[in-house]
Amino acid sequence: MKLLTTIAAVLISISAYSQDLIEYDNGYFSQNGELLLMEQIDDLTVLHKAGRGNFRKANRFDLMHKNPNLRGRNNTLNFLGGAAGTYVGGSSVFIGLLFTAFENPVIGVPVLAGGTGLCVVSYKAFSRIALSPEGCLKRRDRQFNKVADKINQATAGKRFIAI
Repeated sequence: MKLLTTIAAVLISISAYSQDLIEYDNGYFSQNGELLLMEQIDDLTVLHKAGRGNFRKANRFDLMHKNPNLRGRNNTLNFLGGAAGTYVGGSSVFIGLLFTAFENPVIGVPVLAGGTGLCVVSYKAFSRIALSPEGCLKRRDRQFNKVADKINQATAGKRFIAI
């Protein structure tokens, strides 16, 4: 039984390493040790319909890392939108709870649901604030890793060469 397990593990590892996987490491994509251009990765995301949104987000965080004015403008807009959403959403939740508590759930439940939705949207706006350039790099790397994983999943079992 051990021999069978060992043989299966070796076969799986050989098949995994023989594939043309795209890897991401610290700002660079590579395939079989050869560096790929960002245009090539962009073409692969379009070709395989995988990771397109993640690629756009990662490039946006890369631009925010390089341009402090863009990062400041992004943070200001997200903070103002998050604060406004939290204020209106929190007030709606409170009013919805009051209506529901005083036996008028026909009005209270929709107001409560709308307020909760606004709180979720404002949380999302606050989560997009990147205070430091290093924070932008972490988010960029996370998104680019997702791009590489999605391309590899889309091309699993297929052999391809970067365009």
